[in-house]
Amino acid sequence: MPAIRKATAVVLPVLAGSLMLAACASSRSATATPSPTGTNWLLVATGSVAPSPTVSFSARAPFAAATLSPTTSRSATPAPSGSACGTTAFKGGQINGADVTAGSTSAVVKWFNPGDATLVDYHILAVSQKLVYGAQPETPGWVTVTPTGCGWMSATVTGLNPGTPYVFSVDGRWTSPGVDGTHTRTVARSGVVTTS
Repeated sequence: MPAIRKATAVVLPVLAGSLMLAACASSRSATATPSPTGTNWLLVATGSVAPSPTVSFSARAPFAAATLSPTTSRSATPAPSGSACGTTAFKGGQINGADVTAGSTSAVVKWFNPGDATLVDYHILAVSQKLVYGAQPETPGWVTVTPTGCGWMSATVTGLNPGTPYVFSVDGRWTSPGVDGTHTRTVARSGVVTTS
């Protein structure tokens, strides 16, 4: 009896597959017309395939020769106009430029202080840009400067390594009315400056 079941399990699928292939080969068209009866059928209306949109390119107009008038280069930091706080170059809420004059082991950083009653102090940080494998060199720490009112401020950062590229960041620390603590935001940053 088990041998008959095995033979049936092998022969039946082969026979059914052959009959299905023969039925497909004898039919010339692949259309089927459903005849819906009862409630289990879903009739879908057939449509036509829409053509894909075509894209066309045209030649671009030639570039016109442009001439620019020479301009004077500006300092990285804003220049005050009128009163010290009336500068239009200072962008509140953005990172402005900081001017740096580097020596061999120190640098003087200059930035614009817009004057704010909630400003507590500034922290000036020198970050080495020298790539080092393994343990990173110690950062010289930051210099804390108390604002003296609206206008230009400067501070000297010491403990730098000679011949090393640095980026200098000026971060302001503010209090918020009705909230404990302070918040810090970068207000000025230099480009890469190398000590001599």
